[in-house]
Amino acid sequence: MTDKKIPLKKHQTEQEQLPCKTKSEVNFLVLPYFSLDRTDDSGRRIEFREVEQRGTETYEIVWTVIPHPDFGLPKDFERRLQRAVEHSISNFPRPISNPIPLPTYRELARMMGVTCCGRFVEKVKKGFITMMMTGIMSNRSYYNKQKKAWMKEGFHLYEKIIFKGEKMGDAEMSDRNYAYFTSGYLDNLNAMYVRPIDFDYLKSLKPIASRLYELLGVKFYGHRELIQYKYSSLCRLLPLRRQKNLSRSRQQLEGAHMELEKTGFLDRHDWISIKGTKGDWYIRYVPGSRFFEEMRALKQKPSEKSEYVHVVEEMTIQEESASVRDSYLSGQDPVWPVFTDVVQTYQEFDLQDDDHEWFAHRVVEKFSWQDLNLLEEIRNWEDWLSIEHRKKKAGKPHKFPRSNFKGSFLNWLKNSTRSDEAVSRLSQAAGQVTRGRKGWDLPSDYPIDVM
Repeated sequence: MTDKKIPLKKHQTEQEQLPCKTKSEVNFLVLPYFSLDRTDDSGRRIEFREVEQRGTETYEIVWTVIPHPDFGLPKDFERRLQRAVEHSISNFPRPISNPIPLPTYRELARMMGVTCCGRFVEKVKKGFITMMMTGIMSNRSYYNKQKKAWMKEGFHLYEKIIFKGEKMGDAEMSDRNYAYFTSGYLDNLNAMYVRPIDFDYLKSLKPIASRLYELLGVKFYGHRELIQYKYSSLCRLLPLRRQKNLSRSRQQLEGAHMELEKTGFLDRHDWISIKGTKGDWYIRYVPGSRFFEEMRALKQKPSEKSEYVHVVEEMTIQEESASVRDSYLSGQDPVWPVFTDVVQTYQEFDLQDDDHEWFAHRVVEKFSWQDLNLLEEIRNWEDWLSIEHRKKKAGKPHKFPRSNFKGSFLNWLKNSTRSDEAVSRLSQAAGQVTRGRKGWDLPSDYPIDVM
C-alpha cells in the first residue's frame, strides 16, 4: 500500500494538553459483551432483558451476544484488547472512518502491560477474530447517538479484520493490521458518545473490579450520590454466573468491592435485603474520591498542568522513513529534538552536548539499514519510560534506567528489530493457515436499575 494514511504520534504543546484518558463507547461499557467466566462458553449466549417505559410506551429491550461455536464468547483478554484499541484511537481526528489502522503487536503489548512474544501475537489474532465472529442482536437496547435512536438490528462489533500482508482492496497488500467497525459504533465515536476512562487505572484492576469500574463509572455520572443494583441484574450486566445464597454472592464480588474501595473509586458499598424476595439483594454503591477527581480532571482548563497524550498527524510510513533519511543527508535534524524532549522529561537523565554526535552515529546511521520507523520507536520508548517511571515512583518493581538513557534506547531498538522479525514470521505462518459532558450524556430514559 502506498496511499493509506497512517497516524504518527506528535507531542501537543502545553496549551493543547488533554487529560490522558481513553474514550470508550458507552454501549460497550454498559451492556454485557465480554464474559468474565473462565468456563467453556462456546454454546452459551449472553442475554440481557428488561421491560422499560420510554415516554408513554413500554418496551421489552433485549441485548443478545451470540458466540461462534469455534471461538466462544469474548473474555477478559478481549475486553482489555478492545480498551487498548480504543486508547490508541481516542485522539484520532473526527470523523473516524473505516478502515482504521490498529496498533502494532508491540504497541498493543506495551499498552496492555505485557511482553510481546509469539504467544501474545497469536492471542491478539485470535482475540480479534473472536470479536469479529461474535454476533449481537439489539432490540431497542443499543443507542445510536448520531441517529438519536434505539437500534433494532443484528450486527458485529468488528465487521472485518485485515492482517498485515493480506489483500486489501484491489489486490493491494495491507501494510499493517486494519479493522472495519460496525457503522453504529463509529457513529457513536464520532458523536462523542463516550466515557473517558483512566486506562492505567483500568489495567491495574483485576477482571471483576475492572468491569465494575467501566459500568459504575458511566452510571455514577448521572447518580453521584449513590447507585443501587439488584444482584441478579448486576450478574447479567457484568456478566457473571449468579450464586444462590448470600455468602457465595458476597464471596464472588467482595474482592472487587474491596479493591475499588482501597483505590478510592468507591467510598463504600452495602448489601441490602429485598423484602419478600429470596436469593436476591440490592447492592448499593457510593462513589469515592477517585471518581470525583476524574470529574474534576475533565473540567480542567487547557492551561493547567496535566499528563498529555499524543495527537495524530497523517503521514505514510514510507513518507516518514524517507523524510528522516533525506533530512539527515541534507544536514537537517528532525528526530533529535524529539529524542531530547523525551530524555529531558526525567531528572535521572543527564543530556550532554556531545550526545548529539552519539545519536547521529549510533542511532541514525544504523537506522538507515533497519526496517524501523524511528519517530514511532522514540514515542514507543517514551511510553514505556512513562510506565516504568510511574512504577518507580510508586515503589513497585520497575525497569526504569538509573541514568543510562543511551543504552536503554539502543536496547529498545534492538528488541524492536527482533520483535518485528518474529512478528513477520508469525504473520506469514498465520496467512498460510466534543470532549466533556456531552460525550457522557445518556438518554434520559436509559434503562437503569436504581432506587
